[in-house]
Formats: sequence, C-alpha cells, structure tokens
Amino acid sequence: MAFPKATSKNALLWAAGAIAAGGLVNALMAICNIALKSPFFFDSILTAACGAVFGPLAGALCGLSTHVWLEALHGWDGSWIPFVVCNMATGIITGYMARGRRLGLVLNVLVCSFLVALANAVLGGMVDFYFFGGVTTHPSDYIVTGLVLAGQSLVGAAFWARIPLNLIDKGIAVAFAFGAYALVDRRSGPAVSPSARRG
Repeated sequence: MAFPKATSKNALLWAAGAIAAGGLVNALMAICNIALKSPFFFDSILTAACGAVFGPLAGALCGLSTHVWLEALHGWDGSWIPFVVCNMATGIITGYMARGRRLGLVLNVLVCSFLVALANAVLGGMVDFYFFGGVTTHPSDYIVTGLVLAGQSLVGAAFWARIPLNLIDKGIAVAFAFGAYALVDRRSGPAVSPSARRG
C-alpha cells in the first residue's frame, strides 16, 4: 500500500480518515485502560502519530476527535471534553517537534516526550482542579489523594501526580509517533506538503 505523495489530491482524505479513525482507536484504548484500572492514559498514541505524520493541525483535530468519541461512548456525560486540551496539546507539540531534527532523533524524542508530558501535567492538573475539584474517577487520582493526605496542596498534588505518569505514557506515544513519521517519510515522502504540515 502506497502512502500519498505531497501533491496527492487524496492527502486531505488520508488525513481526515486518520483523524477520525485515530480518535476512535484512542478512545477505545482509553476505555480498555480504565477497565484494567491502570494509572496511565493511553488516549493519545494516535493523536501524536497524526501530528507527526500529517502536521500539528491534524494532531490537534485527532485529539478533539478522541474526546468526541469518548463522550459519545460514555453517553455524553460531559466528563471527557474538558480534558480535550491535553490531547490537542500532544498532537500540536509532536507535530512540530517531529520536523525539528536539529537536536538529533533520540534527543528530539526525549525533549518532545518531556514537553508533551509537562503540557499534559499542567493542563490536566488545571482541568482536574477547576472542573472536578481535584478528584475524578481516573486511577491516577488515588495518587492525588495520597499526596493531599501527605500535606501537598490540591493543585500541587494534581500536577505532581501526573508528571511521572505522563513521562511514561506520553513517552510511548511520542516514540510511536516518531516511528510512524520515519516509516511514512522513508516509504513515500511526506503525506502532505511542508506548508500544510506547519498547520
């Protein structure tokens, strides 16, 4: 199966399909992860991949698609949409970082993973605190509760509980995304034009 060239008329269809399908896969992975009571998230692997392959805008839209799917699969209870900013940030940051090779591939992956993890920890902590009072039904909030009981402020606990989890969770997503970008780039060149990729 050949990937579309930069000038392909089907490039937007590929991106749209990846955004919709990627969002659904992310949502299903997140649901399975919660069912297993894992403290991780696994809701943005395809978001990062869309950002890397199709650009920051596609990554952001895949993040949005993920949370629309999550809301739909949970009966539109409103508990997933507030966290959409985290998923969109993952797609945007990975989309830009996948094209900046000045640091070298390995260092670029590490820096991107750190930036994505930091953005998710900050944004997730803020959403958790302002929308849900610092406690949601996600297993990671057991860590938040433990930190609060140990004397940490609720805002600080919501942030620090997410840093180690996001470093692992988003590190996996970013590594997969960079691998997908390298594979597509090697097989048939960019999926969309460089100007479109800057999104």
